[in-house]
Amino acid sequence: MKKLSIRVLIPNIVTFFSLTLGLTSIKFATESKWEFAVFLVVLASFLDNLDGKIARLLKSSSNFGLELDSLADFISFGIAPSFIVYFWIMSGSIENSWAFVVFYAVCSSSRLARFNISSSDSDSDTKENFKIKYFQGISTPAAAGLVLLPMMIYFRFELDFCLNPFVSVITILLSSILMITNIPTYSMKGIKIEKKNFPLVTIFLAGFLSLLLTDFWLAMILFITGYYCSIPLALIEKRKIK
Repeated sequence: MKKLSIRVLIPNIVTFFSLTLGLTSIKFATESKWEFAVFLVVLASFLDNLDGKIARLLKSSSNFGLELDSLADFISFGIAPSFIVYFWIMSGSIENSWAFVVFYAVCSSSRLARFNISSSDSDSDTKENFKIKYFQGISTPAAAGLVLLPMMIYFRFELDFCLNPFVSVITILLSSILMITNIPTYSMKGIKIEKKNFPLVTIFLAGFLSLLLTDFWLAMILFITGYYCSIPLALIEKRKIK
């Protein structure tokens, strides 16, 4: 801590901002400003991916930053999403619905603790490369996306089906269980793109960015759905590698 510099503090400031967004989303949820609340969690997830990249770019990665990132993730993705859904549809609709919020928080904290332990373990190069390409279970931002998916679908399509509190209960339980399982999921750091596929990837990213700017909720619905559709592919590929 005595050797902290501006270069080291920059990624931590981004992490603090992500934590602030997560806390503020809960405030908006208590005021029934649902779209603002969900949007802030989504924005926090983008910043969560950004702070690590900034730290590696500035060569300022540290154990302090790793622990801080986990604590911010717990607030923004382990607490805020279930709080928002609880205030939105579950409170007063399902008896003992608070238990699902607690269960989600316990699973997300366990997921983050396991990730920190695995990150600090020293392994062989092969195992290290394997860990970079795959996560064990879904990440907390991915779990938050699944929990908030019914709300996003309702914002975009206004389907009354999404107002069923049991739909939110199912998404909370499913995301909680997926966080603590050993099911492999793709890590963004492990995805490598061949040069011949650059034009196709560029067109895809440009299209997604255009959709994100013009129809934000539809873009997020497609993004989250695409991520969960990739889980069976990761499972098949991992079995082939073994």
